[in-house]
Amino acid sequence: MKFIWNLQTMFVQSQPVKESQPISGQGFYRHIVLIGCGLSGAAFLAHLIRDHPDFSGRITVLEPSEKLGAGLAYGTSDPVHRTNVAAARMSLFPDLPDHFDAWLRQRNIPHSDAHSTLEDGRIYARRSVFGDYVDDTVRSVIEAASGMVMVRHLRLRAVSASRNHAGKSGWGITLEDGSLIAADILVLGVSHTAPDLPATLRGWAGEKGLVADPWQPDALADIALDAPVCIIGTGLTACDVIASLRARGHRAPMTALSRRGLLPRPRTLLPVEAAGDFSTEPARTASALLRRIRRTIAAGEVQGRPWEDVIDALRVQAPIVWGALKTEEKRRLLRHARPFWDVHRFQCAPQIDAVVRQGLEEGWLTVRAASLVSADREASGDIVMTFRARGQSDTSRTTVRAVVNCTGPGHRSVVEAHPVLHALEEQGVLRSDPCRLGIDVDWESRVLDRDGTAWPDAFVVGPLARGTHGELMGLPQVTTQPKAVAATVAALAAKSIAPADIKV
Repeated sequence: MKFIWNLQTMFVQSQPVKESQPISGQGFYRHIVLIGCGLSGAAFLAHLIRDHPDFSGRITVLEPSEKLGAGLAYGTSDPVHRTNVAAARMSLFPDLPDHFDAWLRQRNIPHSDAHSTLEDGRIYARRSVFGDYVDDTVRSVIEAASGMVMVRHLRLRAVSASRNHAGKSGWGITLEDGSLIAADILVLGVSHTAPDLPATLRGWAGEKGLVADPWQPDALADIALDAPVCIIGTGLTACDVIASLRARGHRAPMTALSRRGLLPRPRTLLPVEAAGDFSTEPARTASALLRRIRRTIAAGEVQGRPWEDVIDALRVQAPIVWGALKTEEKRRLLRHARPFWDVHRFQCAPQIDAVVRQGLEEGWLTVRAASLVSADREASGDIVMTFRARGQSDTSRTTVRAVVNCTGPGHRSVVEAHPVLHALEEQGVLRSDPCRLGIDVDWESRVLDRDGTAWPDAFVVGPLARGTHGELMGLPQVTTQPKAVAATVAALAAKSIAPADIKV
């Protein structure tokens, strides 16, 4: 397919291309390569073009998916999966907070999806629809661009990258078909990785009855409707799986395990408004920060404020709060408070929450605070799960026919798991952040090498930069950080350069 829009040209290409075929004839423009274009990558692309009308350059987007911006979360085809934030608070553009809500209403989507709208008028759309919105918005931004912008979307995976490829300045990227791309500026939009299997289940990889990655298409299709299920994890992914199974007609018991047995908290019906100052003289230790949070919540309760107001304030001030902590204090905070933060910060869509609460009330869903001890297959095909309840020495057992791993993205191993990141780490070009949340970057999101020196022309957008910035998992942070990176890249691209010999 080939799209020609005004002064911009956007190609979508999936077949291999000859090495002699140039990307464009305008060699004096900066060439930016974006590896990965989920929501964060799409936000970067949209803001680079929309916010900087004088920007001129060539952009190659390496993203296997047809849609730009869908990524893992919004690439789902399951109609049960919904955004966990109301449409009026979701937007690709922080300055237009109701952009998605308006997009939905203009297309009359709430009327075609009767379950999307609550009684109070809030819309929780299907996640696939938000993916459509992002893709449509990015393409519209490219079409409306005022500068000389060339965007090419290659539906190919990058498998390696290096600095100073073939003696040139900049970066060299190898694609899965063996072709090479040279870039002046490299932007890593790699985001969520497949979940890691718990140690107890690693020997089960590939075994019948184990769903190692519930985000894969039709991952739950082989689970019989009358098969008891054990779900490892009790966060958002687990709640999605529970709702999806019930929507398919699953009628057997489900048991969900996690160390603390915490489910995402239900959403308040009250308006949420950030309240609380955590950035003035920020806490320097994890314990001091937690005490400050508790005091602020207690003070808010006296004033009739929901705890969500305090969590929202923390979300906004996260870069300052997180940045004030030394590495060991950050690690301590993650060890002790992260599960509690996750269930308060990342709440279910009301429609999903209703299914989970119904399961608890009717008894077909059991949630346990426990650690998995072992999993053993019986001759009948049943799987005996042995677990130890939190704070107990004795073990208990439950017999199931399927196990679903819902432990969340494997961010701790992302550098090793992704071929491009692994290659760059092996060369000393990048390193994991000290808390193992992603890639180590500076405050401008520039990649740090093994010695801690920032590359001036390599950036990270999205959750893998949260080791430095703190909160980069939900909206609007997942769009505001790429917006800032786009401003830095636009300024860098405006500087005169010696043209790179760019071929694919």
